[in-house]
Amino acid sequence: SAIKSVRVDPAAKLARVGPGALLSDFDRETQAFGLSTPTGINSTTGMAGLTLGGGFGWQSRKRGLTIDNLNAVDVVLASGELVQASATKNPDLFWAVRGGGGNFGVVTSFEYRLHPLGPEVLAGLIVYPLAQAKQVFEGYRNFTAAASDEMTAWMVLRKAPQIGRASCR
Repeated sequence: SAIKSVRVDPAAKLARVGPGALLSDFDRETQAFGLSTPTGINSTTGMAGLTLGGGFGWQSRKRGLTIDNLNAVDVVLASGELVQASATKNPDLFWAVRGGGGNFGVVTSFEYRLHPLGPEVLAGLIVYPLAQAKQVFEGYRNFTAAASDEMTAWMVLRKAPQIGRASCR
């Protein structure tokens, strides 16, 4: 958690990120330049775990998963050797760490491609009662099929406490 640096190269649209960085660290530094990459939805999530697990977030419909925007990693192998892995350097290792978790070494640095974003982004939450699930799923399917790649949406079906009747309509 102490290695949480985020260095942004706005001209190259790249960010070099330490394995202890949280999404909040990444967002703070990249948004200073109006840049971002698809990350998760909770600011307290770690960039390393999110990335090595694939990474789905608000921009994923247009820009793919977090892992799709990873350019390179620095990895300490079990032998103690520090290597860089990318599409051109150690490509088998790069393929393996992209979704393979921590089974191939310890990632000590991540390099991400950045994309313009903002300064305004619209987000929200809509809650429906479980009794309407069938109609909501059908509406969601139709809505997302017609939506542009600029919009990401997902459905969550879960039991939640009823705060008040108006909040569930």
